[in-house]
Amino acid sequence: MSAADPPVDPLAFRRVMGAFATGVTVVAAQQGDEVHGMTANAFTSVSLDPLLVLVCIATHARMDGFIRRAGGFSVNFLSADQEPLSRYFANAWRPAAPPEFRFDPWDGGPRLVGSLASVGCRLDHAVDAGDHRVVLGRVIALFEGDPTALPLLFFSGRYRRLSELEGTVAPEPWSHQDVQIFYESWPAPDQAPADESS
Repeated sequence: MSAADPPVDPLAFRRVMGAFATGVTVVAAQQGDEVHGMTANAFTSVSLDPLLVLVCIATHARMDGFIRRAGGFSVNFLSADQEPLSRYFANAWRPAAPPEFRFDPWDGGPRLVGSLASVGCRLDHAVDAGDHRVVLGRVIALFEGDPTALPLLFFSGRYRRLSELEGTVAPEPWSHQDVQIFYESWPAPDQAPADESS
């Protein structure tokens, strides 16, 4: 930032970032008999070759050192009915008794039973980024849960849910062949689309 750049208010930054709707995950790692989980929405895929994902973890979080010692981790995508688990693993659970959950042993890290989907990772490397660490995982396992379940979302500082539209017909999904045909039929960059007005 140059001296001419005005300072950015961190609270305004958080509000703006909150306008980007995300899914909600529980990142989990196992070291010996101990399993540690953490709620995270700063997660994304990175690369197809090799298969890489990343998650951002606060440097003061216990999970930061736990993943490095474990050597791997899982990322478990929460369904709409798993909001209590998101709160629990974010240390925002108020009742005395924790919500029911179970982790199954799995490649990379323990898999949270009931999740929409899970990604098992071997720790690839981590990069320091301010008060967080960007942790890259090499994907070594995949799990797909109930395809009819809806995701838990986070938007503008609150948990949200998708509302299914009544009486609508979902469009057919595009296949790889559909995409290939679309791009092969599209004009080259130096070729204008044909005039179809006449």
